[in-house]
Amino acid sequence: MNYVKGISRKQVELSSLEDHIDEESEVRAIDALIESMDIKDLGFKEGNNENSGRSMYSPMDLIKLYVYGYFNGIRSSRKLEKQAKINLEVKWLLKGVQPKHSVISDFRKEHIDCFDNLFKNLINICNDFNLIGKELIAIDGTKIRADAAKSKYYTLKKLKFMEELTEEKLKEYLKALEENDCKEATKEISDRIKVLEEKKELYNELKEVLNDTSGISLTDPDAKRMKTGNTKGTIIGYNVQTAVDEKNKLIIDYEVRNDAVDQGLLYDVAKNAKEKLGVDSIEVLADKAYFKSEDIIKCEENGIVPYVPKQKVVTPNIDSGYIKEKFIYDKDNDMYICPAGKKLYMRSKSEDVKMKIYYNYEECQNCPYRDKCTTSKYGRHIERNPKEEIVENAIERFNANGAKYKKRQMIVEHPFGTLKRVMNFEYFLLRGKKLVSGETGLAFFCYNMKRLINIKGTKEIVASI
Repeated sequence: MNYVKGISRKQVELSSLEDHIDEESEVRAIDALIESMDIKDLGFKEGNNENSGRSMYSPMDLIKLYVYGYFNGIRSSRKLEKQAKINLEVKWLLKGVQPKHSVISDFRKEHIDCFDNLFKNLINICNDFNLIGKELIAIDGTKIRADAAKSKYYTLKKLKFMEELTEEKLKEYLKALEENDCKEATKEISDRIKVLEEKKELYNELKEVLNDTSGISLTDPDAKRMKTGNTKGTIIGYNVQTAVDEKNKLIIDYEVRNDAVDQGLLYDVAKNAKEKLGVDSIEVLADKAYFKSEDIIKCEENGIVPYVPKQKVVTPNIDSGYIKEKFIYDKDNDMYICPAGKKLYMRSKSEDVKMKIYYNYEECQNCPYRDKCTTSKYGRHIERNPKEEIVENAIERFNANGAKYKKRQMIVEHPFGTLKRVMNFEYFLLRGKKLVSGETGLAFFCYNMKRLINIKGTKEIVASI
């Protein structure tokens, strides 16, 4: 059969790197965008090559290499070193420069704070292209695995188990030491005893910094054990919060947290995004995990309009017909009407006056529905935040805008899908919250760049810059 035949591997080709790169290649846009930035102003250090000795690599080249790598899901310094040798696009991008993996790795660690500046700079460029709507954002968190093994993560429960196991092993070795006369065997046993004694010291140190609910990773002390919300169970990792603009699914802001849950983060994440956008007001979509009355109130009072569903609270021993939502608040008389038609009056306030407490001891004592409503011998109590009307209005607004809320998943989960499946950002390579935050900034910069190139195209970007 006739097959398409290649040329001889020994044949000499007279061509330049430029000849191999298509005009619409993404690498041309990467080159143009990075070249347009004042990297010194962004915090990247330019080397001093005036002294004699071997020349340093340009920080501009190393930034381009990292951006190309994360853009294409290639993140390790060793793999990037290889790409500089074999990949024509990388050769073109770096003009043939081939840095060692140690140089590549050190550059990332030394300039880790600068990648957030790089991210912010690209947001400004996207804004100049009129790609940011600044009206509606969606926020969400995703759990990303740290560079830390579960076996090196300790809780008090695990420490207790490990201590007991170590004590048993010590007893066995001490007994063997007494019974053994062989010098070689004695030395081996003594070495093992020494290792176990060192482990005991480590466990004692860990107990001093742990409490009943906390845990610590020996590999990455900043990482925490978190539920992933799927069948994978738990990971040792970080909770990465993002704020995504509706118009073109661009990530506006991010924050790496080691909080295992999203509740309590709504206001902080939304406020930071609003400030980054430089607007007076913004609408925010978030899932029910973010619902917290205090956060809703803060948002409403600071130019943030939240659309967040309230979580259904299941209270043990209380019938669904007698949950708090079934009690009607009478604003004019400042009291609640219970499902049985009885009145609960405001009797007291908490010491910090954050909550008003309503109850009617006398009516509860003889109520035929008491067993469905409460197990307290003092009757049913209802707590109300003095600003709860703000929360109630927010809930009503959410219920009336179902179509708007349906946009949330489409907006905020688009970046996560691209980052994890296309760009291989499912785990961190660096350790410690500071380094992890920098790595996140680099990955999100590359995601936004990918969106910019997909929307505008390489030719328009190069021509504009």
